[in-house]
Amino acid sequence: MYKNKTIYNCHTHTFTIDHVPNLFGKKLVPLAYQIITMKVVKWYYLNLTERSSSYRKWKQRYNKVKYFIIDALKFTVVGYWVFSMLFFTLKWAFKIVTNILAISHFFGPQSKAAYRRFVNLGRYASYSKQGQSKVFDLLEKTYDQNTKFVVLPMDMDYMDAGRPTIGYMKQLEELLKVTKNNKESLLPFVFLDPRRIAETCDLKGVDCYENYVIRNLSKNVFYGIKMYPALGYFPFDKNLIETYKFAQEHQIPIITHCIEGTVFYRGKKNKEWNNHPILKYTKDKNQDPVPIPLPQKKNYDFTTNFTHPLNYHCLLNKELLSEYLEEETDLSKLKICLAHFGGTKEWNRYSEDNWNNYNNNISHLSKNDYLNRKIKNTLNHGSSRTIWWNASWLSIIYDLMIQYDGVYTDISFIIFNQELFPLLKFLLQDEKVSHKILFGTDYYVVSQKNSEKALYQNLRSYLGDDLFFKIAHHNPKTFLSSKILEI
Repeated sequence: MYKNKTIYNCHTHTFTIDHVPNLFGKKLVPLAYQIITMKVVKWYYLNLTERSSSYRKWKQRYNKVKYFIIDALKFTVVGYWVFSMLFFTLKWAFKIVTNILAISHFFGPQSKAAYRRFVNLGRYASYSKQGQSKVFDLLEKTYDQNTKFVVLPMDMDYMDAGRPTIGYMKQLEELLKVTKNNKESLLPFVFLDPRRIAETCDLKGVDCYENYVIRNLSKNVFYGIKMYPALGYFPFDKNLIETYKFAQEHQIPIITHCIEGTVFYRGKKNKEWNNHPILKYTKDKNQDPVPIPLPQKKNYDFTTNFTHPLNYHCLLNKELLSEYLEEETDLSKLKICLAHFGGTKEWNRYSEDNWNNYNNNISHLSKNDYLNRKIKNTLNHGSSRTIWWNASWLSIIYDLMIQYDGVYTDISFIIFNQELFPLLKFLLQDEKVSHKILFGTDYYVVSQKNSEKALYQNLRSYLGDDLFFKIAHHNPKTFLSSKILEI
């Protein structure tokens, strides 16, 4: 029945370590980020691991000498056992020391996550000569031939962590070259950052990036738009509005990051980020509502304010957006996927909260019954401040999918956590949202958790083909199709 059905992986990456800012560790490893740079990580993997031919030759010579000594001492029983015990003792002592000095004893969860990201990027460093073509080739070989992949570039030029070896526009050029050689399987997106739009549209003799994006979407060069607000902007930034209008008119799909992570803005917090630009709450009944305070100081903490799913309610709600822009603007029909479904942490937050209605909202009620019931959900609750701080992102994304026809989500990255599978299956049996959940893995970022092969096979085995092909074939075809391009 499903033999000839195309599988769509809606969330993958092919950027390499050369596309990552050199000081990526800034704010994560404050004392060492100028030493442990992307260039150092790349050098290490190219020269001191099994992927280096010179390292492999050195290791072969080392083993040759080691086993020559062992063979020579075979005739001397005492010497042989002394030598063997010496090697055993050294290895045993090394393990004890490394366990005592384990990185987990010195760094917090964020730094450990950054370390794993370094390691993961380093694994792909040796492919820098072949570039994205090699990374995509490794991905494609994992799946059946009849599979298509949405590839999402990353523009990290503005995250204030130094410049990458290869800038974003060159990364995009390379991706398009890889696409030409894989036209049947690679669906490239284009990245959208309001700072690139503002910078390029103010320069004489430079193609405005907004025009570049719209022109190439119109020509079917790109299949959709990728966004990553954690890099330092709100998704309702005024420099994005014209591109949004084009995307809405033509039903261009947008995939935006919606999970905590180690890729975020590394610069100083601006004063205007201390309060939410749109959302307000009633602090005093005798006074007008005031903006929600956003007091976090550390980058990892305050950048989640850019990623928060309530920002998309601000973007899609006509009244809220029009008041912010000071002109009537309706983007309620945007087709947008809130990637990662909020993240594992937020799924656990939902499951552990048994007291608040806004974290008990997932049900199999019909859409009409759900919207007409008197219980407050995350979008009609009286206090936006309460929802902002207390509601799980899973709950908010769930309500956004019900409220707005164009809101989707994908299960990329969180797919590694099989403890979430039962709730995922429950959601896929909910007619209100089951047609809006997409299959995606977050290759190769998620490989720090599990192999691509295992992620794909474990999920398909658990869900069964009916539900799997719903999220991997039927739903993606609807989401990825636009008025310009039919999938």
